[in-house]
Amino acid sequence: MSHPRRIVAALATLAVLVAVPATASAAESSAKVASSTNVQVHVDKATKAVKRMKRYARLGNGKAVAKQLKIARSQSAAASRMARQMAVSADAGTQSVAAAQALTLAGTQYDQLVESITAIVDQITGQVQALVANSIAPSLAGKQKIVEVLTQLLDQVPAEAKPVIASIIAALSVGDADEVVNLDQALDSGSLPSSIAGIVSSALSMATGIMDQAFGIVKSIVPLLPAAVQAPLMQILNMVSSTVGTIVPAVLSTVTGLIDTILGSLPFVGGTSSSTGGMFGLGGLLDGILGGASGDLPGGIGGMLDGLLGGLFGGGSTGGSTTPAGGITGIISSVTGLIGNLLGGLFGGQAAPAT
Repeated sequence: MSHPRRIVAALATLAVLVAVPATASAAESSAKVASSTNVQVHVDKATKAVKRMKRYARLGNGKAVAKQLKIARSQSAAASRMARQMAVSADAGTQSVAAAQALTLAGTQYDQLVESITAIVDQITGQVQALVANSIAPSLAGKQKIVEVLTQLLDQVPAEAKPVIASIIAALSVGDADEVVNLDQALDSGSLPSSIAGIVSSALSMATGIMDQAFGIVKSIVPLLPAAVQAPLMQILNMVSSTVGTIVPAVLSTVTGLIDTILGSLPFVGGTSSSTGGMFGLGGLLDGILGGASGDLPGGIGGMLDGLLGGLFGGGSTGGSTTPAGGITGIISSVTGLIGNLLGGLFGGQAAPAT
């Protein structure tokens, strides 16, 4: 399951939580539905514009790219404003969950907008390229504003909603590093005019700075997530939180991909089967890290890690290995040790502190 689809799955859980309480009046319920519906309308328009913008960028139609970019930005901003207004006026019950639902819609749209404009900034030329480049920083800021409001809502929402919203915050914050990778590749291409390169370089610094802050924020909300994922996530976060500014984008992408994979296993996100028949599907991620050779790791560590994590989240082995006997504590200990070894290799042998 991809990063956006995992957030959509979590949204479905929030929708159930919004609908559960029977104490809300019909008028209150109608108002919440209308607000959420309006946010969705703006998101749908922005999504359509982003898709068209990417298509026109491939075709080299700069004028059309500029038009769709304007629509995508204005509709994303409108969705964000409406969702944040819902959060400001929400009570500590169902309304706060509805606001979180709306913020998630808007945040996911901003995430897709940022990923798209950072991907096409080196595909187009001329004045439109400057428009796209100059839209990156405000779009990063727009997404970050939504994450901040979502984090503030954690104190208001009912206890049963906290793990879901915490997982959404983590996914939006450190679930991928696409914008960092895209901007770095655009600069490395050497095709950007110097004026555009300066804008893109500044945006890259901003994106990595936001990511640096995000690791710290996510560490603070890990205790709100289900206990089974806390140790693996903290193992990763402890290793990268103090070094993210110096991590090469390719490694940062691997780290965020590993975090997203762990989040994707949560029951309310709806972890899905991997291509090898298991639930967790880490084998594909290991193949990405190792160039398709996860099965060749010494002692079969690739299959073991895959199997251990599958067992940890109730999915059994995702490869051919067998989950070791023993309680959940032993499994978590093995998982965090293996993650430490894997990331230790990526970071030049440094070890993450025990949690």
